[in-house]
Amino acid sequence: MKHEILGMGFQIVVHPALLAPLSFFIALYNRLSNMTPMANPLFPATADAITPLWMEQALSARFPGTRIATIKLTTFIDGTAQKMRYEIAYETRPDGAPASLWTKGGFDPKGASQGDAFANEVRFFRDISPDLSINLPDCYFGAIDPLSNNGVVLLEDLTARGASFGRATIPLTPEQAAAVLTAQAQCHAYFWQGYGKKPPRWLRPGGAIAATGMVDQYFGLWDGAAPRPRFAHLTAGQRDRDRMRRALNRLMDDLRTRPICLLHGDPQHGNLFFDPGGRPGYLDWQHCMLGVWAFDVAGFLVTALTVPDRRSHERDLLAHYLTALGAAGVGAPAFEDAWADYARYAMWGFMWAMCPVDAHPEEICSSNTERACTAMSDLDTVRLLAS
Repeated sequence: MKHEILGMGFQIVVHPALLAPLSFFIALYNRLSNMTPMANPLFPATADAITPLWMEQALSARFPGTRIATIKLTTFIDGTAQKMRYEIAYETRPDGAPASLWTKGGFDPKGASQGDAFANEVRFFRDISPDLSINLPDCYFGAIDPLSNNGVVLLEDLTARGASFGRATIPLTPEQAAAVLTAQAQCHAYFWQGYGKKPPRWLRPGGAIAATGMVDQYFGLWDGAAPRPRFAHLTAGQRDRDRMRRALNRLMDDLRTRPICLLHGDPQHGNLFFDPGGRPGYLDWQHCMLGVWAFDVAGFLVTALTVPDRRSHERDLLAHYLTALGAAGVGAPAFEDAWADYARYAMWGFMWAMCPVDAHPEEICSSNTERACTAMSDLDTVRLLAS
């Protein structure tokens, strides 16, 4: 198959199995030269570009000899990213090649507002996930387009494992939450304050959330969110737009200046899956970053549990997390110091009050806003960030 290298005026003939390594050298060349970046020949610019031939080329690097007859789109989820499930009919199916998979990328204009997010998900599965012991979907392929900085991954269809998935409107039990916190501790321990491996250079404090100014983006949506049902759950103090913006920006300043560990970055329980035995795992790693452990812990707990369960169990669950950190080999903070960080980082849950409905439907935004805003009141979060 011929692939024209843009901007160089000639064509080269490349075997499909060599296209993924070629993409690496193209990216390297782009970084080392002053030329306009070249297109990645194995990057689908749109969702329509995901064809049987493209899928065959993408899978050939992992599964040499792949020949695909047809692909069938069975599910399309349009959120911040576009996620598409395909069933694959093979002419030649190497051992291990999947019968179905998910394609994920930013194939929509709103993806451009995510900065490095989709490229970072590719990098996460390339550079970090092979060394983590936590439960993750298998990644069969990933590519980054230097022209758009978009990323695309081909991921395991977890339904083939019999997995179930977290639903933001269905709270977890305290026992399930404890299992998730164990997984978070194992993830956080990987780069914990110099323990373990050195973070790759692309993994930045605050990640794409900080780089794209997401807090200010969301406050720009305040007027559209205010008439929605979710705002009924805000206290009078939480309706003070300037006060809440200042508090969230103080939180982001802290997140960027204390790069303690590797974070998932979007820890709400709608991003969880559970194996049949109940072992949890996380999806959607586009916001992985360096930062403060409490971003993940509080961001998860204040929305994952019912209000009564959180109130009854959050101190015990935080202690469980700290014990799991110690078991992973790192020096966990003292409980009272950890509690202070947990109470402050509950502030991140306020982002649900402004979340656009093209990212999550109102039912989810309203449910998470109620739980998060109640937790912020219980924990005196805004006052702590003002002090």
